[in-house]
Amino acid sequence: MAKESFSAVLITQGEHKFYQLAMPSDTLGLCTFVSTRDEDPERGFQRLLDKKRASEIAGYIDTGHGTIPTSIILSAQEIADLEYDSRNKTVKFDVNPKSFLIIDGQHRVYGFRMSDSKIRVPVIIYDALSRRDESRLFIDINSKQRGVPSELLLDIKQQAEYENTEEQLFRELFDRMNEDPGSPLFGLLSPAKRAKKKISRVTFNAAMRSVYPVLVTRSEDEIFDIVSNYLSAVKDGMVRLDGDHDNLVQSTTFRAFVAFFVHVASRVKDRFGGDYTVENFSQVLGSLFDRVQSHKLIGTSQTRILEYLEKSFRSEFTL
Repeated sequence: MAKESFSAVLITQGEHKFYQLAMPSDTLGLCTFVSTRDEDPERGFQRLLDKKRASEIAGYIDTGHGTIPTSIILSAQEIADLEYDSRNKTVKFDVNPKSFLIIDGQHRVYGFRMSDSKIRVPVIIYDALSRRDESRLFIDINSKQRGVPSELLLDIKQQAEYENTEEQLFRELFDRMNEDPGSPLFGLLSPAKRAKKKISRVTFNAAMRSVYPVLVTRSEDEIFDIVSNYLSAVKDGMVRLDGDHDNLVQSTTFRAFVAFFVHVASRVKDRFGGDYTVENFSQVLGSLFDRVQSHKLIGTSQTRILEYLEKSFRSEFTL
């Protein structure tokens, strides 16, 4: 059986020792495996592989610009016959498909396998762990680590030059509404994180995506004016209904009202020839806020709130 040897650093943290090294991706693919709950209910603890996610990682690496510096966490199995040479600071092991159990990084490992590129991968190897220790390490890694908030990722996409046309429009619209004191959402937006009683960039983008097709032919200034005027009318109606606008900043309520824009704008176009002013939006929305009940405008279902708005809106029509 083939033996491989790599320079490694021995690190001690608490009661555990592990080795830090760089391993070629093709070697990594030959000597690692995953134990899943489906395949091994008694001993397995990892989730099944998402092949689409692994394929995306492979594609990212194959662009030539991709870099994944995060270490793969492995647990050496007995069959690996792992040895550490303290004088030369190297680890040696048998290359066997069952040499190392993947504790963290299975999608990266499979992505490396699918990739046409061969790269060196940062690896951490624990030795002499029991199955209990492996399971606890898996839990600790997946419960103690926190991913980067989606709000922050959206906020920095411009700097990374990763935005598409739609995301660029939404970012510019969000930023203008966040910075313009005359905006109906001034002081109610949170660009890079979730915040109480504020609309995050993620919520704003999700809401705007539902009406993007009807706005896309307009200029950015026109979109800003039309959406601002509509939201001003909605905000005024919420204040008239509840005495404040707190419900408007709830994620599902905000998304429902933005999706409702199409129905209101259509009626403004019929009545006022497409003059989308605050006054005209308020005229169309006026009787709606006389009919709706405040508690039905909040909840966990955007669809339910939107259906309630649409039903209330239709019921006011008379010849």
